[in-house]
Amino acid sequence: MTNTISHDILRVFTPFDTLNPEYLDKVTEKASVREFPKGTMVFKRGKELEEAFYLIEGHVDLIDAQFVITSVDPRSDSRRLPLSGSSPTQVSAMTKSPVKLLCVERDFLDLVMAWSESGEDPSTVSEDDNDWMSYLLQAPLFAKIPPGNIRQLFSRFTEQKVTADEVVVKEGERGELFYVVKTGSATVVDASGKILAALRPGDYFGEEALVGDTTRNATVKMLTPGKLMCLQKEDFKALLHEPVTRFITAEELRERQKDIPPYQLLDVRLAVERRFQHVPGSRNIPLGSLRRTLAELDSHMTYIVTDDAGRRSDVAAQLLNQAGFDTYILKHADQHYSGL
Repeated sequence: MTNTISHDILRVFTPFDTLNPEYLDKVTEKASVREFPKGTMVFKRGKELEEAFYLIEGHVDLIDAQFVITSVDPRSDSRRLPLSGSSPTQVSAMTKSPVKLLCVERDFLDLVMAWSESGEDPSTVSEDDNDWMSYLLQAPLFAKIPPGNIRQLFSRFTEQKVTADEVVVKEGERGELFYVVKTGSATVVDASGKILAALRPGDYFGEEALVGDTTRNATVKMLTPGKLMCLQKEDFKALLHEPVTRFITAEELRERQKDIPPYQLLDVRLAVERRFQHVPGSRNIPLGSLRRTLAELDSHMTYIVTDDAGRRSDVAAQLLNQAGFDTYILKHADQHYSGL
């Protein structure tokens, strides 16, 4: 393995050709150059890739599911891109000659791009920063957020130092901030003192009160000293909530049924509320039960939350989005939709 990587080598490839020197310096610290002999399977189709591979020297064949072969060598236009742009990869990569590859961790590459687009100075970014930003970018919710919003998010977070045993949010209080744990650990407890969850770097909290414009539904208390990254309510709604909230009407749903995967209508009201009127075919999971029910839901199903629960519908859609589900809110659910 060789670790001598110059800026000139990096600038041959995308997206490194768009980065300023200070960001390229960070890449050279983490990237590596590896040599593979002829006849080596660098990676197989269908496998999760932790690294992105770029061809520096040699000849590689990319083989898809239909056994169509695409050859890549230093003269190929596609050489500027990773040998596989997706994970799991859609192709296998076989060396047809001795090759030299530039290898970069995919998560680190995402992090560098977030730094670059947010204007963050990498010389001031510590390992703690690496952790919280990297974990945050891996959360399912953030995969749905436009890149431009990611750039603005990192520029609008502010840091707050906290001490051991400090109460960050208290059940029953109004919420004005969204929090991400940068360093340290915390617990989420209910009114009786029962621990509901443990929070570590990269975990976030406080979003439900902001989405529903309600009071905090639990208390968050620090276990250790640490640092929290805070986002104002207005920024949270504009950059994190509104961009991932999608609405659909019954008419649109009828028209698009062939385009939308199998779906389930969810009614998040209490059973007693549903008793008087509800959308036919909807499944009742009260909001208070939804969080602990998420693991039982079908990841291949699209979930459409009826809007007859008011702000609770907004909170439910946010919870589903955070868990990675394809989610809509059904508008005007107080009308009768017998065709759904």
